[in-house]
Amino acid sequence: MVRNIREAFGNPARIAALIACAALVNQYALAGVGKMNVRYLGGSWTDVRPGQEGKFHYTDKGIVFQWKGTAPHLLRYDSITSIEYGQKVGRRIGATIALGVTTLGLMALPLLLSKKRKHFATIGFRDEDGERQALVLEFGKRATKAALNTMALRSGIEIEFESEEARKHFRH
Repeated sequence: MVRNIREAFGNPARIAALIACAALVNQYALAGVGKMNVRYLGGSWTDVRPGQEGKFHYTDKGIVFQWKGTAPHLLRYDSITSIEYGQKVGRRIGATIALGVTTLGLMALPLLLSKKRKHFATIGFRDEDGERQALVLEFGKRATKAALNTMALRSGIEIEFESEEARKHFRH
């Protein structure tokens, strides 16, 4: 039976490395957008900070986006001119390293083989003055398909895909 931390993990440098890896795992977990949320990455809404995460809901006229500290933004379905979906697929390298260190490598391989997908949408629309505007949003994994399909159906605009891989993943 292990009597103390030093006996379990070895020297103090290794303990410090484990603590640092645990901190990285926590930071890595917070980096993604919530499953049913949206993150504003940039565009025409100047009162919303890039990187700010918020919520959205559907109405008969459009989708209402709400970020903390701002007034709600209504994106009217009839103002949408384009919808483009893309994704960034990455390996979970940071989490794999941290898990490999903490489990002596036993659990790292399955995590390395898994993929993390980020779901992005670029939405073109016209404002009240008829001027062209755009939004770049990152949707949570459970919100992407519903939000984009709702926009496409209600606006009559077809979703464009940045790659064939994005199209396949979106359709599944």
